[in-house]
Amino acid sequence: MFKAEIEEVGLLKDSMKTISDLISEGLFQLEEDGMKLVAADPALVGLVDFKIFEEVFEEYELEDEDKIGLNIENLYSILRRANADDTITFEVQDSRFHITMENSSTRNFSLPILNLSEDDIPEVGGLDFDFEAELEAPVLEGAIKDSMVVSDAVTISASDEELNIRAEGDQSNADFTITSGSEGVIAMSGDPVKSMFSLDYLSKMIGAKKLSDNVTVKLGDDFPMRLEFVRPDEVDLSFVLAPRIEEE
Repeated sequence: MFKAEIEEVGLLKDSMKTISDLISEGLFQLEEDGMKLVAADPALVGLVDFKIFEEVFEEYELEDEDKIGLNIENLYSILRRANADDTITFEVQDSRFHITMENSSTRNFSLPILNLSEDDIPEVGGLDFDFEAELEAPVLEGAIKDSMVVSDAVTISASDEELNIRAEGDQSNADFTITSGSEGVIAMSGDPVKSMFSLDYLSKMIGAKKLSDNVTVKLGDDFPMRLEFVRPDEVDLSFVLAPRIEEE
């Protein structure tokens, strides 16, 4: 038995909007301290690591920990119909995931629970990063938008004092340098690293800026990137993005 009631409509909608831009379906883990989702896109390029904590809910009842497969695109399509002052209730019943929105009226929706294998839950641990920077999210967003003007990929290099984001097109390029101690930089440290990434994925991931004012960027050398958007005791949304390998 699972039943959860929440009034933080914006938190839910913003989370599912960003996730649904990357992942079409996934296995939600219903745990005592909240709902968790770890899923990768079909190309295994981008991975989502999401948790919304029990403290956010006005009511949270869980008899036994469980896992339920849902179509995330359909879930977001329903959630976007919620108004800011609605109360949303989730409930698992008769092999369906029920969503009720209550305010001046009561609206009921339901989704089928998909038969997804636990093998579809990727492993998110075991990555050791050489460089880490905590930035105000608009700083990274600006660099991504600048880079998209000229290319579909970006090379990110970093050292203890500097983070450089460079995009090269056929006839133009964009270069964005963020230095330790400058405005919008909260912390920056680590060893020299360099990797290339898809701007299409990054532009979707930075949509999580609605959840947190800051973003933590973790990097390695020709290694995946991890982006972390955290609202303490409420929501934790992170992404792991595989590097793009340059052709010789």
